[in-house]
Amino acid sequence: MTHLRFIGVAYVAVRVLLSVEAIGAQTVATALLRRDVAPPSSDFTTYLEGELIQVSVPSNWRELPAYDGVTFAPEGAYGNAGIKSVFTYGLGIGLMRNDKRDLQVTTDDFIASQILSVAEARRPRDYRKTTIADRPALHTVLSTVSVSTAEPEQIEVFTTTLRDGTLLYVLTVTPRDRALDYVATFRRVLGSIQIMDCGHCVP
Repeated sequence: MTHLRFIGVAYVAVRVLLSVEAIGAQTVATALLRRDVAPPSSDFTTYLEGELIQVSVPSNWRELPAYDGVTFAPEGAYGNAGIKSVFTYGLGIGLMRNDKRDLQVTTDDFIASQILSVAEARRPRDYRKTTIADRPALHTVLSTVSVSTAEPEQIEVFTTTLRDGTLLYVLTVTPRDRALDYVATFRRVLGSIQIMDCGHCVP
């Protein structure tokens, strides 16, 4: 089954889905975050976001749309920490302005301003070249501490660009000691992504 949702292509830095701690407070009911959540289902559901991004995710992950992005997370892995909406397992997909027209520079800026603390943001990052939907992409792995659980967390950041230069990012999130359990799931999700930013073009 394919579900259709909206990703607003508003070319501004997204303040939802980011610091791996936000998923649009207006769309998320208060929930109790749990240390252990159900493992990802082997059955996948396909979503079409804004007639722009098609992605398949485990069928037991909930879709949590926000203004110009979307989060997919299992029950018990999203909720509120104070006034912030948070998620501890799952992934986020969104868009960001790319005025500098340089994928690595814009990815650096994105990570520094939206994910890491000031001290962490000054650390150099190692990027690996990869692809998303057959487009050149960058990948890096970050180790942080979750503001919602105060436990070590692993964030993988994948970025590429749309045909108009806009940055498309994908964030995957797990507690650090569970990261290996999610490698195959996240790779399957990344491999399912299709980008449809040209009406007459094949994604």
